[in-house]
Amino acid sequence: RLRGLDLRIHVNGIRGKSSVTRIIAGLLRDAGCVTVAKSTGTFAAVINRDGVDEPIHRNGPATILEQINVIRDNVTPDVKALVIECMALRPQYQEVSERMIVRSNIGVLTNVREDHQDVMGETLPEIAASLLSTCPRKGVLITGERNPEILKVINYIAGKRRTMVIEADPE
Repeated sequence: RLRGLDLRIHVNGIRGKSSVTRIIAGLLRDAGCVTVAKSTGTFAAVINRDGVDEPIHRNGPATILEQINVIRDNVTPDVKALVIECMALRPQYQEVSERMIVRSNIGVLTNVREDHQDVMGETLPEIAASLLSTCPRKGVLITGERNPEILKVINYIAGKRRTMVIEADPE
């Protein structure tokens, strides 16, 4: 199912993932691209091809395996784009989500802030490296980050994955 998609976009960061996921999916939909998205945040939902939220009902704690079900149940041959919010905190689960489930060709890193330090690292560069577990291989990574210390980590990891970095201009 993933091979049939033109765009596989994996959104990660400390803040704003759900909003960015919804905005990207809406823009693609408005451009005529059949798009399915999945938002986790405070309201887990699949945003269907018509832009309608379909709540995700869980019988237990959230797990990255949920991403597989979203793809299986919603990516049909006519869907051309998948925008999916990273739901994992631990870097090893983020890596599995990217490498084995989403396999994005476009990554989005919303921001790097001090949060989840118990699992992502103590410093901003360590947290950035953790979040970059979802950086695509041979793809594009888009970020709004401006901190030179963080950009250094972004460019290093993206370079190792042969991924082009685009620094989004907030203006």
